[in-house]
Amino acid sequence: MKIYHTETQEDFDALLEELKNEGWTWFFGEAITQDDSELWERFNYDSALFVDEDGVSWGSLSYAKYLHPNTPIEKYKAKQDEVAKWFGGVTKAMKAFSSNGVSMKNENNDKVNNPAHYTAGGIETLDYIKAKVSDYPSYAVGNILKYVSRYEHKNGIEDLKKAQFYLNDLIEWMESD
Repeated sequence: MKIYHTETQEDFDALLEELKNEGWTWFFGEAITQDDSELWERFNYDSALFVDEDGVSWGSLSYAKYLHPNTPIEKYKAKQDEVAKWFGGVTKAMKAFSSNGVSMKNENNDKVNNPAHYTAGGIETLDYIKAKVSDYPSYAVGNILKYVSRYEHKNGIEDLKKAQFYLNDLIEWMESD
């Protein structure tokens, strides 16, 4: 079973469309249609879609957590899937460049905002993570906590600046939604 959480009508509609295109139907056998997007209005940002061998069903996020406490819940973001597709194309392009002898290495030595070892292969690792990780805010918060809690024991101000970088990036990410 997979459980998806959607926080916007756009995400809900995009997920329904994706499931429809993959051949899924509602658990009672009816086809998924555009009219089904009205279901989002009942639970709004608390909406969840359940996908298992019987088909697709729908309910609230709190119901999903209660009914399936050990099943991971994936936050579905339509915008993020578009980014992931874009990065897939960029990755192929970078591989093509490097196979023809074109170096994409970044010689930058900024250890906080753009470390050179995070751009090896021509793509910024953080951009790739944003495209692939379904819950980027949790990833960012984890890094903020990591750098703040270790700054006294490891890299001092550099770690505080890294925490600040992730905090600023998280704010930008959330404002862009």
